[in-house]
Amino acid sequence: MTEIVLKPELIKNIQKVLIDYEPANQDPILAAQYLSAIVGSIVATSNLPPEQQEEILKQILDFTKYVYEQQTQGASSEPSSNESKEAFGIWRPS
Repeated sequence: MTEIVLKPELIKNIQKVLIDYEPANQDPILAAQYLSAIVGSIVATSNLPPEQQEEILKQILDFTKYVYEQQTQGASSEPSSNESKEAFGIWRPS
């Protein structure tokens, strides 16, 4: 079980790599598209059974939405249920 720690310097460094690769990635939406494509490629080439790949991709999409909601609502918002507290912040592959 691995805890995900999202620090501003990590985000900046990843953005810098994307911009160095393609200057147009200064557009944060284009950079997000690159990151999404990378995630899709990693899952697709993971040599796991297709059903497991689909479940992992679903978990990643759910986690992405959770992080987005936390960032747009502010860090002081609490998850609405115990299930949310347990399901997010730590990503466990199936």
